[in-house]
Amino acid sequence: MAKVEVSFVTYGAYGECLKITNGEKELIATLERGPYIVRYGYVGEENMFFEDKENKYTNDVSASPFKGDTWSVVGGHRLWISPERHPRTYYPDDYRVDCVVTENGAVLTAPEQEWTHMQLTTSVEMDEQGDVTLKHTVKNTGAWAVEIAPWTVTVCQTGGLCVIPQNVTDTGFFPNKWVCFWQYTPMNDERFYIGDKFITAEQKNMDKAAKLGVSNEMGYMVYFVNDAAFIKKFGFERGAKYPDNNCNCECYTCDGYTEMECLSPLGLLEAGESVTHTESWSLTKAARPDAKCEESIAKAMSEVIK
Repeated sequence: MAKVEVSFVTYGAYGECLKITNGEKELIATLERGPYIVRYGYVGEENMFFEDKENKYTNDVSASPFKGDTWSVVGGHRLWISPERHPRTYYPDDYRVDCVVTENGAVLTAPEQEWTHMQLTTSVEMDEQGDVTLKHTVKNTGAWAVEIAPWTVTVCQTGGLCVIPQNVTDTGFFPNKWVCFWQYTPMNDERFYIGDKFITAEQKNMDKAAKLGVSNEMGYMVYFVNDAAFIKKFGFERGAKYPDNNCNCECYTCDGYTEMECLSPLGLLEAGESVTHTESWSLTKAARPDAKCEESIAKAMSEVIK
């Protein structure tokens, strides 16, 4: 593979952005807001991530002291803070990002949040194979401790299939698998398949959104779309307390996109201290499996998880 190159580009409606590429795969991060990683894909091919070019997906924050009346999904990958609260979670992110370019990537830091007293930083590095390592850091810039967890949300392209592995640890008489459904989600939602070894979520054009969460000790999830697979890997701390009824892996899907969400353990972040959540990404050509066939899913996963 060619050497990794880092450059500044203008990308769509996002204005000035940072581009990182090995010549085969490319990543684009916003600089005028966010930061968001709005593109990850093969050069010259479709984006694995969803971009809300029409600003269709927003959240009303007009009753908050924040700047503006709405928060926009934008698309791509972002760092958030869990537990989710309204309007705290939806703090405006349309301020310019501080960018420090490194040899194979960059450190992208948003301004300190005036009302929540948190500061979010995402460090991005690409290797010669086009694989990406991200370090997401939340710093408490306030005067007292706050119980939080870093929370990453990757908004994936329309029409794909998300696959989450089931846990395999032998726990004897105790449970080793659980699935949490958000209150707006029918437990028999046709987009979800819960199998013995895998859970899948199909993105479909349906009016109502749906979300589930699991404790994922395997530390990965995969999204199949556009004849390719996006692999997202993350850590798991056995015995740690996670948000959302102890879920470290969540999947939200609606009419336009699917979110692959990961969370770090929930803990007390003291004033002036930071906590970091690390992920690794990769991209490979792959055929999408049958969403409700365990054999088909297992075969596809054996080919993309190395």
